[in-house]
Amino acid sequence: MTMRSLWTLALPTVLLLASCSGGEGDTSAPEPAETMMPVEPDGGIGDGAGPPEGLGTPAIPAPFHGVWDHVDGSCAPESDLRIEIRPESIGFYESLGELTAIDIASPDDITVTLAMEGEGETWDMQRRFVLSDDGATLTPQPVGEENFEPMPLKKCE
Repeated sequence: MTMRSLWTLALPTVLLLASCSGGEGDTSAPEPAETMMPVEPDGGIGDGAGPPEGLGTPAIPAPFHGVWDHVDGSCAPESDLRIEIRPESIGFYESLGELTAIDIASPDDITVTLAMEGEGETWDMQRRFVLSDDGATLTPQPVGEENFEPMPLKKCE
């Protein structure tokens, strides 16, 4: 066998071994882009999954849910101070507010932003609601420049 034919047979083996080696003394860590999990623009992990169900939707906490009326009210549907609080809306006497944002200061103190509709008109409203320690009384309070007298509400059966 000639030197040329030996070289022709040995060259692929040498190239294969060289490509498998990290190089002599190469102890550097791989580039971070090679080891990190990709992140999607909306903040989800890079597997194509979106955020878990319900994370992007604001909701009013359960202790606030139910029908409430003035402490001296009858809780009847025609009571003009009666409100009905659901996870994503609040029904007032002649209007309905769809929840657009919520700030939860504590388990018994929230401020809601509502897209209101009633009597042929639409408007935005913010209202703070504070629950009593026993959860039996709810006091709506004004936010910002709004001016009204806070009147405690009782939970209706």
